[in-house]
Amino acid sequence: MKAIEQLERLQRIHDLIKAERTGSPDEFAKSVHISRRQLYEYIQVIKDLGVDVKYSKGRNTFYLCNGHELNITCSIRLVSKYEATKINGGFIRNYFQRAFFLHGTEVAW
Repeated sequence: MKAIEQLERLQRIHDLIKAERTGSPDEFAKSVHISRRQLYEYIQVIKDLGVDVKYSKGRNTFYLCNGHELNITCSIRLVSKYEATKINGGFIRNYFQRAFFLHGTEVAW
């Protein structure tokens, strides 16, 4: 479930930035078990969603600038074969044919 792991990591990164407890970029990347490059990719995703993130050398932390924050949710539910055909536009896929994945990311204003 790589997608769920990525959403959980994105939420963790956001939470640490919101709490202003990230440390340096290298320390931050190490604390969430990713490379520095990957960390900046996640931060770019957050920025692309409209949340302004900056880094303060003086405070040694990333922080949120514009008062926005993310609310990331993920849910998984079983669907009937009939529902699956409606979801997939009338086609049933063999892979995960009885499961439908929902996820949402929204910016809180």
